[in-house]
Amino acid sequence: MAKGSTKRPKSLEARIRKFYDLLPESERRIADFILDFPGEIAAYSATELSQFSGGSKAAMTRLVHRLGFENFEEARRAARDARDWGSPMYLMKNDPRPNSFRERLKSHLEQDVEAVHLAFDDLHEDQYTAIVERICAVKRIWLLGYRNSHFLAGYFRWQLIQVRGDVHILPGGGESLAEHLSDITPNDLLIVVGFRRRTFEVRQVLGWAERKKVPSLLIADPTVSGDTEATWTIRCETRGADVFDRYAGVMSLFHFLSMGVVAKAGGRGRKRLAKIEELHEDFHQFS
Repeated sequence: MAKGSTKRPKSLEARIRKFYDLLPESERRIADFILDFPGEIAAYSATELSQFSGGSKAAMTRLVHRLGFENFEEARRAARDARDWGSPMYLMKNDPRPNSFRERLKSHLEQDVEAVHLAFDDLHEDQYTAIVERICAVKRIWLLGYRNSHFLAGYFRWQLIQVRGDVHILPGGGESLAEHLSDITPNDLLIVVGFRRRTFEVRQVLGWAERKKVPSLLIADPTVSGDTEATWTIRCETRGADVFDRYAGVMSLFHFLSMGVVAKAGGRGRKRLAKIEELHEDFHQFS
């Protein structure tokens, strides 16, 4: 994750829509194909894309120039960047997926199993030990996540609060971050769940934590760069063959870390868990 912030360039489809009404028929056929499956431009040559769309290579050349690209390769790089960024439009493919229920189920399960294996590729024993020890030792834990990452951070918090207190989720509904960040100290731990598409706040908060010497853990997908501001970074693969990202591996990683915390917390953790269960009984919360 490069330091500083840069504005993301206009997407391929946004450029097409800007000029769409001005396009001649030969270019419009190509433009229509790209608008339906913008990610396909990253997979094919200019000649192949022209053939699939019913256009011509000359029309393709004119179109990419009209859209502000130097050549087809530059347009293809823009599509790859959007695909890596995680736009579902760029992840849709023009090739058919398995149609039968059994084929779809088999593909789904295989992808989730693979995601679980890949989720642990970036976790090493010394890193795991340091993270678990820090989770158990700090005064407070703050979890930050946006979009899908917010719900994943909430799941991780729910596991941790079974064996330790003072675990907080950010941001709350309708809240800004400043009021919470003002309370975070180097005696705490900041856990940032930052799967694509990451907001600029993720980068800003990690930079702030680094400057304030607040230990931080970033859990993200492999598209995050090697140069992160976090104390520890774990990359989990979330891509599969489908349009939406897969989080089975992330959930498995959170479970694994949580079980490490349970073991490390020992008697203190068991005492808290027993107290929680006693309160459940007192309030008759479950049928």
